[in-house]
Amino acid sequence: MTYGIKNVVGGVALRSGDKEKRTGFFGTKRPFFGASWDKIRICGPLIEDQEWTLGDLWTYSVGAHAGHSLELLVALLCYVLFYLDGSWLSEAKEWRPGWVSRIFLFNLVCEVIICNFWHYFTYVSDIYGALVANGLKYNPTNQYEPDTEKAKLFSSSTGNLEREITFTTFGWSQSAMWQCIFTHLWACGILPVYTDFLSCPVYSIFLLWLVAYWREVHFYIVHRGSHPWFDRDRGLLDGDIGAFLYRHVHAFHHKSYNPGPWSGLCMHPVEHLLYYSCATIPPMLLSMHPMHFLYTKFHADIAPIGGHSGMDDPVGKGDFHFLHHSKFECNYGVPFPINLDKLCGTWADWEIYKETGELTTGEWAKKQMHEPEEEDDKRAPLLGNSVESWSMDDIAKHCSREDCFLVLYGQVFNTTDFISKHPGGETILLANAGKDVTEKFERIHASSGGFDLVEKWCPGSKVGMVKNYEGPSPPAKRAAVKYPGALMLFPLLAAMLVWVHVG
Repeated sequence: MTYGIKNVVGGVALRSGDKEKRTGFFGTKRPFFGASWDKIRICGPLIEDQEWTLGDLWTYSVGAHAGHSLELLVALLCYVLFYLDGSWLSEAKEWRPGWVSRIFLFNLVCEVIICNFWHYFTYVSDIYGALVANGLKYNPTNQYEPDTEKAKLFSSSTGNLEREITFTTFGWSQSAMWQCIFTHLWACGILPVYTDFLSCPVYSIFLLWLVAYWREVHFYIVHRGSHPWFDRDRGLLDGDIGAFLYRHVHAFHHKSYNPGPWSGLCMHPVEHLLYYSCATIPPMLLSMHPMHFLYTKFHADIAPIGGHSGMDDPVGKGDFHFLHHSKFECNYGVPFPINLDKLCGTWADWEIYKETGELTTGEWAKKQMHEPEEEDDKRAPLLGNSVESWSMDDIAKHCSREDCFLVLYGQVFNTTDFISKHPGGETILLANAGKDVTEKFERIHASSGGFDLVEKWCPGSKVGMVKNYEGPSPPAKRAAVKYPGALMLFPLLAAMLVWVHVG
């Protein structure tokens, strides 16, 4: 799901008014060869319910790997700069600021150039206007500048861009850290490594060819495991490790429910640890050439950028993953090399959803599906059992000074301990005890904090949800923290200073 020359050429052509689809690898309107290969049948269905064509054979053997040429080229450049002359075998035996800072500097420069370019190309440049005008942005709302529609490079009025840049930088930094660790382990002879790629050419090329397959299968396993295994309302004590991981870790990534290029690696550091295990597990099990590790690592670094752009052809085509970000419990993986979502009943076809609004998933996934505004409900309980459901008749019984419940946006709060602390006095709370006070609450407190005041004044007071509630969801939380978008430059400058000083 990365971006390449085809996407760049397609975006530039669209800006100049050329809307014709480009199918060639280099952005040409027609491929240099193989235009009719999808019509040449090879055999019937194997695993999935579709026939195999010559076009499929080309995609699986060559095309899918050529589509990640950017990652391979960056990995090759890194290898030439740091590993080709063999000096690293002696230098990296000891932890020294010089070689460590060079690796960090290379990784962070790659982040600045590659991520920033695609963000500029798809959101800052005037190509963005052409994409929106042609209906190619999956969610037409600009997640960075919803009022002006003019995104910037490092800052946004919503704070979304700053958050994404900050945690993406944490991701690239962890990635660089793993590169340093394995370089040291190889140099010390703790893990097996070989330096002559062509000393065993079949093994070397085959292992490099497997990277694209391994990456997607690994991503599905880790990603699926970070979503609820049984039910989104369960917790760790219910045995649902996935629900626990989602609430504490993966939910942070889903703050970007309207994703952009910086969203791909905007994860909790614990999720970075799980995500990069695609690169850290194989070297501990196999004898590898550094290129195998570097290609896997940079594949994980770079591939999410294009897939999270939130745009359709010609500058993207991650529609299935966009649907995952907007509906949460579907399309956990990439439909390559096998569509595991389709096999497991969690595949939602974007084209069908766009035309009919119908989700093509199984019943379990449909029950778990929800809108971004409902995310707050999913964060509780953190460890306990399912959220308790209350009928309004039961809630009405909790109407005294010693037992006072209130309902806001379908959520039930025990405000007994808060009565004496209420800035507006006890009388108004007791007069509305056991009732739905949403309308009155917002009328009084809309200008002073609204629903956010509940968490401020009554933390931990939520005891459940109104049974069969069909009213509006609580308003989205107001941004509390705004990360400095230029934070990405600080580790870059630090690495550069160390490199220059230590040399």
